[in-house]
Amino acid sequence: MKPQTLRAISDFRHLDGVSTGRYVVKQRFIDGEETVWSAVRLFFQSFRYDVIVLNSNTRRLLVLCLLRWVLPFNRCRLVPVDIHLTKPVGWKQRLSARLKRLLLRRVDRFILYFTDLEGYDRFYGISRSRSSFVPFKVNCWETIPLASELSADGEYVFTGGRSFRDLPTFITAMRQALYPGLLLYQSAALMNKNGTELDLSDLPSNVRAEYHDGDDRTWIEYIRRAKLVVVPTLANSIYAPGLSVYLLAMALKKCVIITEGPATRGLLTDEAIIVPQDDPVALADAIRRAWEDDDLRERTANAGRRYAERLQGEPRLLADIVNSCGDLVFRKNA
Repeated sequence: MKPQTLRAISDFRHLDGVSTGRYVVKQRFIDGEETVWSAVRLFFQSFRYDVIVLNSNTRRLLVLCLLRWVLPFNRCRLVPVDIHLTKPVGWKQRLSARLKRLLLRRVDRFILYFTDLEGYDRFYGISRSRSSFVPFKVNCWETIPLASELSADGEYVFTGGRSFRDLPTFITAMRQALYPGLLLYQSAALMNKNGTELDLSDLPSNVRAEYHDGDDRTWIEYIRRAKLVVVPTLANSIYAPGLSVYLLAMALKKCVIITEGPATRGLLTDEAIIVPQDDPVALADAIRRAWEDDDLRERTANAGRRYAERLQGEPRLLADIVNSCGDLVFRKNA
């Protein structure tokens, strides 16, 4: 059977021409400044398309939702992918969350990289019935060596990333564990914008902090040289921070230790060592066990690598997104 053509307008750069066997995409790529007027133009352009697919673009999405309330006769489906929402704190944020909840009713389908939607449902009305789960990809998958060329051994306990990281718990745990550690960070302003408080004023002597400029090649090399990769996340996060870091670490055959939360619930079992939230003692104990127990470290690293091999890279992710959008468009129109 010939695949059906899905006319998409999207900010996914490589979506055009993706074919899944069921659907093939003909895409208009959108880029540029995320202004109100650009969203208005996008809305009126979308009348000639089947679906708008937006990648982590909350501002543009909310403007489109508002326009769909005002002009509800646009039949083009609206599908945001990986929308990042936070738990509201204080009356201003709660009021903002209520407004977003109302606007987001105009979304046809949410595509999310995690399955624990308790916070999204409670604060924003994004339930399982309104969403589809698509596993995230391994970044730079095409450049990752074969498993036989990788080692679960290394030089230090690594942590990095900028979204909702619980650095105080990691630092306290490393003060107890005493193994060499590396904390990779970016600018304090950027990390704070992404929910992470950066304070390097009282690091233990076994942990060194290094600034990272965001280059993929050096990022991969830092992780490849690690013995353990720790992903400490804050308990107040209602989405899944740390996915890209732990999937890359797993692809590089590293033992991952991660805080229990949306990034683990329903996604991970033996592929990582999962520790309780806000518990530096438990984290320090997990670091000690994985550092000293070669069998545990190897077993966890190998399970993680197999998981990464199933998820692969961008082509698999885009195919899953296309299938989800195609099913939404053509099954409803059938």
